[in-house]
Amino acid sequence: MKNGNHRAVILFYHRFKEGGRVERLLPSLDIKGFKKQVTHLKRLYKFISMDELTDSIKNGKAFELPCVALTIDDGYLDNYLLAYPILRQHGIPCLIYLTAGLIGSKNGLWIDDVELGLMHARVKSFYFKELLEDDVIDISTIQAKKKVEKILFSKMLKFENTEREDLIQKLFDILDVDRLVIESRERKMLNWEEIREMLENGVSFGAHTLSHPYLPAMPLEVAKHEIEKSKEIVEKRLGKPVKHFAIPNGKPEDFTNDLREFCEEIGFDTIVTTESGVVDSTSNRFSLKRVLPPPPLYYFACEIAKYLFFSKYYQ
Repeated sequence: MKNGNHRAVILFYHRFKEGGRVERLLPSLDIKGFKKQVTHLKRLYKFISMDELTDSIKNGKAFELPCVALTIDDGYLDNYLLAYPILRQHGIPCLIYLTAGLIGSKNGLWIDDVELGLMHARVKSFYFKELLEDDVIDISTIQAKKKVEKILFSKMLKFENTEREDLIQKLFDILDVDRLVIESRERKMLNWEEIREMLENGVSFGAHTLSHPYLPAMPLEVAKHEIEKSKEIVEKRLGKPVKHFAIPNGKPEDFTNDLREFCEEIGFDTIVTTESGVVDSTSNRFSLKRVLPPPPLYYFACEIAKYLFFSKYYQ
């Protein structure tokens, strides 16, 4: 590749964990693995912020070196407890997309409620006619629960918020989850104090709606409110403009052209997806592709190199 004509990848993460201390059904990256990834990337590539990446695209300017931008979706507490110390130690820019309506509360995303129900079920099997017909679903092992969590995610994803909340409450009942478990759960998301500390130390923040809904299931004006209000809340809390938006779930069917145009109208500079691909100076700022980092390290290293140096295969 010619000098000064390189590309960038935007990596995106969600949850982090530390060793095997807490069993999780939802995917989460062990923090030791994250540290190895960051160390590897710092040695071989140039880290840039989302603002720097945006400026290159706006100006039609190719990247002078192979570049990497780090992003994290949703705004989980483990971003602060586990990932932030590593980012600060290495001086690496990162942007976290906040699900603004959940910040500072004990509530997680709806899929966290599904995980909570499955992990604290007092039954070994169940059936859920509304979603799974008459099938008897085994949840007697962690492996079985992980499989069921994926099924429930795919079944519940495209429901409107209220309908999905009703289904989750019914799931709690079917699984015979102790109400005390639900009421006493620990905080899962960041709070504003933690966010402001990270902001002062090189981490920036974007918007990711209020509640992480399936936007196409909503009336257009309600979906617009989810996006605009999340932007307003983060801006008010942090005293800085919010320029970057991440689509919940992030696939083509999860967004519409009307919403994309609306994001541009209200002042977003970029919209990121979860579609795999690279970024160059000709990329559409309102439909940027990202890469989900795969462990283990040897595979991660090969994949990043493929995206940056053989990107004709990864457009």
